[in-house]
Amino acid sequence: MKRTGKGLTLCYSLIMVFFWMNYAGIVGFSSVYLLECGLTSAQIGMILAVAGIVAAAAQPFVADYADRPSAISLKTIVSAGCVVAAILTVLLLAFSQRSVMLTGLFYGGCVVLLQFLLPFVNSLGTEMISQGKKLNWGLARGIGSAAYAAVSYILGILVAKAGIVSIPVSIFVCYVLLLVTVMIYPFQKSRRPELEEQGDRTENGSTVQTSFLKKYPRFTAVLAGTTLLYLSHHLINTFLYQIIQSKGGGSAENGLVMSLCACMELPTLFFFSYMLKKAESGTWYKVCGVFITLKAAATLLVPSLTLFYFIQIFQMFGWGLLAVAPVYYANQTVREEDAIKGQAYMAITCTLGSVFASFLGGSLIDMAGVNVMVGIATAAGLLGAAIIVLFTEKSVSIPKQKR
Repeated sequence: MKRTGKGLTLCYSLIMVFFWMNYAGIVGFSSVYLLECGLTSAQIGMILAVAGIVAAAAQPFVADYADRPSAISLKTIVSAGCVVAAILTVLLLAFSQRSVMLTGLFYGGCVVLLQFLLPFVNSLGTEMISQGKKLNWGLARGIGSAAYAAVSYILGILVAKAGIVSIPVSIFVCYVLLLVTVMIYPFQKSRRPELEEQGDRTENGSTVQTSFLKKYPRFTAVLAGTTLLYLSHHLINTFLYQIIQSKGGGSAENGLVMSLCACMELPTLFFFSYMLKKAESGTWYKVCGVFITLKAAATLLVPSLTLFYFIQIFQMFGWGLLAVAPVYYANQTVREEDAIKGQAYMAITCTLGSVFASFLGGSLIDMAGVNVMVGIATAAGLLGAAIIVLFTEKSVSIPKQKR
């Protein structure tokens, strides 16, 4: 069935909606659920960190397989992930009140699958763009962010009224809906003779990580810089409540800042396809690094909550760009036979940034205070931005397949 550009974007937007609704439920409410089930904050942090490491370790290998012309379709990979995640959610519901250990294990599995699926969900859109289809990836991602904000608010009310059981129930429902939308999404795997030959060579080649990183040395440097940007972002985002407390605020102000951040990033996500007509993705990537650093530095310097509210405007070209520019950049600088691996490595930078932030942030706050932690976030952002400015490159000439 043929779809127009608008129809394709709408269909992909629904995938983004249900994926990011799940992200809100699984990651955003992880502490709420697991604390109520009897786990400690330290145990929760360890579960999230280990889950991130497992997902990051698996992604390159599955992405290498998915890039091969003989591999099963991305739709099948994502669909299988949804089915396994839904089963884990049912097990979580069954054992959450009976065993703390099994609760942590099943919840950790849900986190692994969620983070594992991210590059493959992204690739469902970017692969269509590479095939010459009209799809507004930035708009779809923006709609996903709006859904994240909406379900966070609604789920918060449901948890207060119905209890924590509403969290795994909502996750299960979203995974079923995600599975349905993926199945009806009109994705077709590219089949090209020259990629068949390259795919055969890849199967008999060296290790996935080494061959890819050696093939794209400048892209590898950009990955390192992006990891530092994510470290800066996650240090501030993960420990936002402590930052707000240090400036005289509490939970109400924390919610207000989160809402401001969500509102600031939406215009960038919605209009990024238009912004690409003014400058290529590499340029916006550089801008992103600058604004991530500016937000961290401003967070360190502003003395009051009022000023802290105002500096959230940096979110527009900070996280707003970080959510989309790396995806487009990977799609435009990595060759078609490595496209899914490129998205996987970009997703790994986010995971590693989050893992490092989880390990470092709490310890830095306990030992030296909030300002030292924010200072480290500023330094990480500055170094990451410098690397990206130095190593980003213009888009390579990648032949697009017309259908």
